[in-house]
Amino acid sequence: MVIQNFKVGGAEKLGLGYEQLSQLNPRLVYCSISGYSRSGPEATRPGYDLVVQGESGIMAMNGEQGQGPLKFGVAAVDMFTGMYSAQAILAALYERERSGRGRHVQMALYDCGLMITSYYGMEALLKAGDPPKFGNAHPSIVPYGVFEAADGPLVITVGNNGQFQRFCTDVIAKPEWAVDERFATNTARSANRELLMPLVQAELLRFTRAQLLECLTAAQIPCGEVLGLFEALNSQRTADAGLLHRFEDSEAGSQSVLAPPYALDGQRLPVRRPPPHQGEHTDEVLQQRLGLDEQARAALRAKNII
Repeated sequence: MVIQNFKVGGAEKLGLGYEQLSQLNPRLVYCSISGYSRSGPEATRPGYDLVVQGESGIMAMNGEQGQGPLKFGVAAVDMFTGMYSAQAILAALYERERSGRGRHVQMALYDCGLMITSYYGMEALLKAGDPPKFGNAHPSIVPYGVFEAADGPLVITVGNNGQFQRFCTDVIAKPEWAVDERFATNTARSANRELLMPLVQAELLRFTRAQLLECLTAAQIPCGEVLGLFEALNSQRTADAGLLHRFEDSEAGSQSVLAPPYALDGQRLPVRRPPPHQGEHTDEVLQQRLGLDEQARAALRAKNII
């Protein structure tokens, strides 16, 4: 299996293109990742996550109504392209077990960026226009989003009418809202969100976050804290899930890294060794893989090649 993300034509110049390598091994599964379709007019154009977030409509989806374009907090297009590529490669490997032949898997950042739009992309196609932006809210569920307690933010998702009744009676002590025709059904709440949401927020400010989380949990209403990233990484929840692995580095000392999000038979995959330092394995690779002796490697260093 080969994975490469050179600009279109780059791997071929090095003699590492699919056509060249598949002649040596017809069972080869080869994945090419580019910015745009390899058969289109932008095939040779380099791809960058932020640029594709803008071009694919992702930035237009994010944020509140009236707010300008907003990117994801992480390089989502890059990450999803990697995950979609892994899926396609696995499909090609599985098919190879039946057919005996390899495949050229072709991936593009732009293609994957459009796929990330998911049901919003489908809504835009069906309605022939951009769907409205809701930020932390939900287009059809109210109350839903990030709310402020007396001492900090929390997430509350009142997902159905039964939950709203319990929210009104058991959490904020406003049972009359549960029978108010403006709020009694989710359809009515969605239509009157501009009226209801400020009222809900004002009531929640009477309680601490811990008080609300306790009452919401008892009422079986989905809720949770809003944590900072460092706080989340060091939370008991993260520790209980075994999501942090520690390793010893000769220069940096004891360090933590995130473990894979999946477990096999209940076990996280271990961190077998710390990340290599720059150039740590250069001599080993050149000697064992390419057969270059010490003199040959010294010549490469003298020319600043390695």
